This record gives sequence, structure tokens and C-alpha cells, in this order.
Amino acid sequence: MSTDHAEAASGMPASGIVWVYHVRDDGHAESLPCEEVEAALARPAGWTWIHIGLADARARAWIAQHAPVSDVARDVLSGTDEHMRLDIVGSEIIGALPELHQAFAQPDDDLVRLRFAMTERMLITSRRSPVHALELTRHSIGTGRRFRAPVAFLHAVIDQFADAIGRLSETIDDQLDDIENGLLHEELGDERLRLGRIRLQLVRMHRQLAQLHLLFHRIEPRIASENKPVARAARALTQKLEAIDHDAAAQHERARLLLDEVTGKMAAITNRRLFTISVLTACLLPPTLVTRVFAMNTKDLPFQSTDGGTWFAMAIAASAGAFAYWLLKRLRAL
Repeated sequence: MSTDHAEAASGMPASGIVWVYHVRDDGHAESLPCEEVEAALARPAGWTWIHIGLADARARAWIAQHAPVSDVARDVLSGTDEHMRLDIVGSEIIGALPELHQAFAQPDDDLVRLRFAMTERMLITSRRSPVHALELTRHSIGTGRRFRAPVAFLHAVIDQFADAIGRLSETIDDQLDDIENGLLHEELGDERLRLGRIRLQLVRMHRQLAQLHLLFHRIEPRIASENKPVARAARALTQKLEAIDHDAAAQHERARLLLDEVTGKMAAITNRRLFTISVLTACLLPPTLVTRVFAMNTKDLPFQSTDGGTWFAMAIAASAGAFAYWLLKRLRAL
């Protein structure tokens, strides 16, 4: 058996665990080698954060065999279910929450899942692909930010996610402003396609925010009497998520109204073009009739033996077109 397969079978965390941090009571965090995860968990003071990349089979084996959490928490940490959840199991708070995918140095608008299991002295997080808010929160540890409890760190992660959604909302606002300016200047291009993408993005945001808001709103009364710090954090996040979701709903309504305006303007442009074609058809029909008459090749056609007869025929055709135009104006069809 190869070394990799042996480590996977034994659940050795050397390659599976991405980060291990031990945080002292004063909030100062110390990064530890992954091999010292058991020693970090055994420390009597402070709390430990363990972050796991589920792409590594050894990480999943460590969760199944060595993670000091309940079976329910193990299933959530290593699961593949994409539904959001937030539950209390004994002394643990476990969940799967939305996160923005971290693509290279910048986040994109793809939503992935950040899974976690939290107790008073431990936080285990797991993900299948890099996540944006968690990266930012980890970097804040290096700048001196202190988290005296796991709930404070998790609160910061979700707060970073909300801020990222807020920045995405500002970008969408700028895009809507640009589309609106184009409409006011009668400059139509790919507005319908752009508005379609924006509406799809806003619908996805609304679904995630509404579900997340509902989860925190549901869990807050259950923990209010037992864990007031967690309840306060959940309440603050609920209010922030509600405000962002309200903005997303307002943007979706604005995008819908702009799409209606784009559709109306495009219909007006189409009608104007059809009207122009109809007028041209009406004006050209009498001259066409005249030319058809002179093209019959029958006897006694006028101007057959007259000098300049072609010009006379052309003048009659032009007069017929002018008469048709005058008649349309007279009848107020133009």
C-alpha cells in the first residue's frame, strides 16, 4: 500500500487539514503545524480553529475517525448536500452556510458551501473549494485582530460574506445606472441580455439571503437563554442580512422596470421601422402600377411613338407616388 493510501486509511491529518490555529484567552492566535492538531485540542485554555479542505481524502478520513464532534456534525462537515442548515445538537452548533467562491485573488459570484461545527472551545470548518470570507477573516488574524471565542470568529466570517454581497450589490447598482443612462440617451444595445444576467444574479442572491435570514431568525430564540453571545451575534447578522436582502429586492424591482422600459423602447423602434416600410410600400405601389401598365406590350400604349415618351412615363409614375404621399398626409396617416 502506498504512503498516501496508508495515511488516508489511518486518518492522518498531515495533508488534509489546511490550517490549525490555537487562540489564547486574550484572543491572540497562533498558527500551528497540522500534525499538532491533537495537542492543540488538548490544551486546557483558549480555543482551536481547524480548517479542512474536503478535496483531500485524508481530511475526510480525519473527520470520520478523529474529529471530536458528534456523528451528525461529522456528516455535515464532510457531506455533499448543498442545502443550507443551522442546527443545535447538544453543545454543538453545526451548519452549512453560503459563501462566495474565491477565484484566484478575487471572489466571483458563484455560491459554495462553508460547513462548520462549533463548541465553546473549538471551531471546525470545511469546504470543497476556496471561499472568500473565510480567507479575509484568516488574513485579519495576521493584522492583529483578535477573536476571544469561536462564535466571534464565525460571526466575522458571516459578516465578511454579508459585506461581499453588499459590494456585489453596489456593483449591480452601477450596472443598472449605466443601463438607465443608455436608455435615457436612446442608446440601445445589449441591455436586455445584461438585465437578464443581473436579474438572475439578484434572484440567486435573494434566495440565499432569505434562507440565511430565516435560519438565524429561527435559531436565535433557541439559544437566547443558553448562549447570549451567540444569540446577540445571530440577531446582529439577521438585521444586516435583512437590510441587504431588502436592497437586493429593490434592485430586482428596478431591473424589472428597466427591462419593461427596454422592451417598450424596442417595440417602439420596431413599430417605427414597420411604419416606415408601410409608408414606402404605399408610396411605391402607384408607380409600380404605372410601370406595370407600360410593360404590358399591347397595342395603343401611350407614348410609344412620342419623342421623350420614357420621360413622360417616368413623370407619371413619380406623380402617382407623390399623389399617394399627399393622400396619406391628407388622411393623417403620416
